[in-house]
Formats: sequence, structure tokens, C-alpha cells
Amino acid sequence: MGRRLRGRQSAGHRQVIRKFWRAAKRSLTSGGLVAGLLGFIVVWSIVATAVPQGVSGSTVISEWASAHPVLEAVVRALGLHQAFGSILFLAVVGVLALSTALCSWQRTKVAMARSRLMRTAKDLSAEDLCAAHDIAIEPGTALAGPEILTIAADVLARLGIKVRERDGVLRAVSQGWSVWSSAVFHWSLLALMCVVLIGFLGRSDGMMAVAVGQTKADAPSSYGVLSAGPLHDWSNIQRAFRVDALDESYQAGGMDRGAVPTVSVLDASGNVIKTQPVYPNMMLHVGSVSVNAPAFGLTVELSLEDTSGANLGTVVEPIDFVQGTPEGTTAVKELMIRRSDTRTNLRVQVTVPLDRRGSTFIESMPQNPSAHVVVRDSDGAVLADQTLQPDDAMDVPGGQRLKLLSVGWYSRLAIVDDWTTPLLYAVMVIGLLALAAAAVMRQQIVLASVVNGPEGARLVLRCRLWRNVPTTRSEMESALSDALGAPRSDTSPVSEALAGDQDKESRS
Repeated sequence: MGRRLRGRQSAGHRQVIRKFWRAAKRSLTSGGLVAGLLGFIVVWSIVATAVPQGVSGSTVISEWASAHPVLEAVVRALGLHQAFGSILFLAVVGVLALSTALCSWQRTKVAMARSRLMRTAKDLSAEDLCAAHDIAIEPGTALAGPEILTIAADVLARLGIKVRERDGVLRAVSQGWSVWSSAVFHWSLLALMCVVLIGFLGRSDGMMAVAVGQTKADAPSSYGVLSAGPLHDWSNIQRAFRVDALDESYQAGGMDRGAVPTVSVLDASGNVIKTQPVYPNMMLHVGSVSVNAPAFGLTVELSLEDTSGANLGTVVEPIDFVQGTPEGTTAVKELMIRRSDTRTNLRVQVTVPLDRRGSTFIESMPQNPSAHVVVRDSDGAVLADQTLQPDDAMDVPGGQRLKLLSVGWYSRLAIVDDWTTPLLYAVMVIGLLALAAAAVMRQQIVLASVVNGPEGARLVLRCRLWRNVPTTRSEMESALSDALGAPRSDTSPVSEALAGDQDKESRS
């Protein structure tokens, strides 16, 4: 008795679980949920473009937070500063991936059933159609079997279905692989999500300022702005980037591309792997690395000397064009010098005075390049202010001198290291091809034969019209009845296998 009771309880639990799973599956595969998730991702992505991305405490995040204190509380709570790695975004993507996986499996089961039916349909005989068919039409006049098949073939051709006769059966059966396009498209969507997630975890994306003639290693210390996934491994990277030249008016394809740098990627030994000009729609690709050049500016090369003229260090400072400043430029960052007497820090700001055209600065190399150097103490008081020509020097407190070596160019390189990029493109191509195939490929089974009985010959058909078929079953039956002069049509029971497939299709 106890055993039977426990068995009933176990069966009841299994039934509850099955009901819950069926309800959850219906919810996860509903069009409304998928549309809502996609809408959230689109809105989230748009909002993310208006919010600076980066780690907490970075300069750009701190400045934005100070300018928008009310919004910052909401943005930080939602994790929008790292929008595509936040828990909320990843949870939504995870639910969408689960929904896509379930939809993909449903379509896979439908494709398997249809493919099996197509393989079977290619070998069905007239006797098989007599035993199980969908439509039976008795001609209004006495016609022989070959005449009936000829009339049926002509009618079907006018309806857009071309048939071939074999062993007394008219056949129009799609290829088995034609039913897989929808399933392949949905699996491609799931693969795309997985590839994007893997790429997010393992990629690096940053900005690096490289002066013309300068070489910088591909290491975190070389980047001004950098974001890297938790699985990105810097220890295995042995390469460097060099800007060989910068052409202010580069011509390519009959068009002026503006200021274009020539960039080289070097291996661990300093050998050039690849060199090319880099401009929009012409990125430099080497393995998993893609290099773009979204901006350029000037550079100031300074050396710090002691009183005897010995070089204490050299620095190349990037200078950006900014129209709203007094001289048209601003330094990317502030330099710091340690005083030799008091061991306190001196703050050095460097700009390059630009030439003017009316009230606008000309964002190019000045005719007489120079550097305006302002030295302040830790409290902001000006200790030295001088404009230097190349090879000029100025004294700074502490018995040191700053010497201007040169004014040149730099290019800001946007560098992405993501080994999943080729895989991402491959998955996208497969998905687009599958979507195009689903839009144009026909999926059908049309079989027709003549059955001789006591009342004479009659036409029997078995039909499955799934996708991209230019007619319907009722239209087909009506046209054939009219052509054969049949007073009425008689629809026979559908075979169990085909009926099961119809049920699966309606549920999907």
C-alpha cells in the first residue's frame, strides 16, 4: 500500500514538472517575449552610446559623474558604464539565448519530420497512394489512366507545380535539405550570441597614441584607453605597432582621404608583419588584430636635462586640436617633473600654437612649429612660462632644463584584438544565407496517381504544401475537378504519418 502511494506521489510530481516545463517552454518561445527582449537590447544599446564606458574611477567616468550627479546614481545602479557586461544585460541575453535554443530545437524537429516524409514520398507507389491519400477526384467522363495523368500534369503546371512521372506516379517533391533553412537560421542566431559572448570575455579594445617613427608594444601600459575581457591573456602577445608616416592629404581611389597614417605591425623580433595606410573602410588586419586610425594630432618631444646638459629623460607628448582653446591645441595629459632640490612634483602643460585663418585655427602643422610650455607647482602657481622653438631650452626650478627636440605628428590607433571576429562573420554569412533560402526555397510534397476501381479510374493525390508554394490544396482540388469534369470532390483521410507531421507543424 505504501509503495503504491509513493508511486502515485512520484507520478503526480512528474506530472506537475511536465506541466510547468510545457508552460515555461510556451512562454520562452512566445513571439511577444522575444520581441520584448530584442526591444530591450536595442534600447539598452542606444542608451549605452550616450553613457561613457569604462571602469569605475577612470577619468572619463569621473568627469561624467560630476557633470550628471543625478543620472550617475541610476547609471551606476544599472551598470551602464559597463553596459555590455552588466548582470542585467547578460541576464536578458541569456534568456534570449535560451528562447532561441528552444525555437531552434522545435524547428529542427519539424525539419527532421519533413525531411523524412520527403525521402519516403520519393519512393511511394500508386498502391501506396491508393491506400492513403488526401484528395480523390472521379472524372465526369470516361478517361483512361494516361489521359488523366496528362490532364493533371498540365493543370498542376499552370498552378506553378512542375511534376515528373515515374512508375505511374506524378511527383513534385522538394529536396530534403530545403527544409533545414529555418532551423539553420535559428541555430546561427544562437551561435552568434555565443560567439559574441566569447568575444566579449576574451577581446581587448583600446586607443593608443603613436607618434610618427615611434614603436609601442601591444601591452596595457601603451594604451591611453583600454578595456579587456577577463579571459584576455596579455602574456602570449608579442607584437608592437609603429606609425611610419602620416600624409595630410592622402589620395586613394580618386578621393582625398584626409590625414592618413601608414601603420606597421611588428613581431617580437621587430620584423614587419604587415604595413599599409589605414583610413575608414581600410583597416589593417593581422590575425586576430584590427587597427583603425580615427584621429590624429601633433606631438612635442621634450628632454629633461641637468645643469651640465646631461639628458635625464625624453618624452613624446601627444597634442590634440581643440578650436575653443587660446592656441587651438591642448595636451592629452599633464606632465609631471620631480624637483631635484625639494623632491616635489612640478606640473608641465604643453601646447602648440596653431596658425589662424580668420577666427579659426588651421588644424595642421604650423609654418613655424613651436611649443608653449607652462610649469606650475603643486598648488597651481606659475613658475615658468615660455614658448620654445626646436632646440631651445628653458630653466625649471630645481636646477633642471626642458629642451624642445621636435614638433611632429601622431596618430591615434583604435586597436581591437578579437580572435572570434572571423568566426562572427562566418556565422553571420551562414545565417543570412539560411534566411535567404527560407525566403525563396519551396517546401512541398505533391504526388498524384490513377487508381482503377469498380466505378472506373479516379485521380488520387497526396499533398503537403509547407512554404513558398504558389497554390493551395483547395485551389489545386478545384482546378483538377474542373479539368476532369468531376461533379464533386471527395477528400479521403490523411495517412497517420502525414497527419502527425501536420500537427507538429501547426504547433511550431
